[in-house]
Amino acid sequence: MRYPVQVLLSAFFAVTLFAQSGARQSAPWNEVKADGPLAPLQPAVLTVARRQAIENLMRKNAGFGNTWECPPAEVTALIAHLQFHTIELRAGLDVLLIESGEGCARGGQGSNGGMWLVRFDGDKPSYLATPADDFNGWLYSIQPAESHGFRDIVLGWHMSASEYGLVYFRFDGKRYRAIGSATATVDDDTDKTTITPNKD
Repeated sequence: MRYPVQVLLSAFFAVTLFAQSGARQSAPWNEVKADGPLAPLQPAVLTVARRQAIENLMRKNAGFGNTWECPPAEVTALIAHLQFHTIELRAGLDVLLIESGEGCARGGQGSNGGMWLVRFDGDKPSYLATPADDFNGWLYSIQPAESHGFRDIVLGWHMSASEYGLVYFRFDGKRYRAIGSATATVDDDTDKTTITPNKD
């Protein structure tokens, strides 16, 4: 049976798109190590001007989204307990990873918390990611892969003693966006961790 050229081309493109979709779904996780602990980031030493600039930015827009319930009365305490770390996402760029301390933007068990990526231009800060972008949990890894010159990031979210979620973030030219999620499961007998991409 012979098919019109248009039908054959449509079938070809459908198969190609399906294959590309499947590749995009699994590709981000191919280089994520299941048993590779991340070296601790260095604490950042902030000038008074930069600390005040971050406080002003967060009071104007903390970027909580719907993840955390932080009423205005608790924002002052949140800001006072923030933890600042330097993070190298692009050579020569001044970026901080900010993590919530105790308070409204941290889970009851303490392992999961709100996180922010802040870029400085001089002493002027701007967000690269906030909890409203689903940037929450804890830093799992900084990947060698880059997009628009910025390295990819993977965050973890503790769910139980033997299972945690992972979210893969990629810079789109303006902000970091989640492009995929996975579930990491630890085998109790072997301590081996398996990462299974979710069907997002």
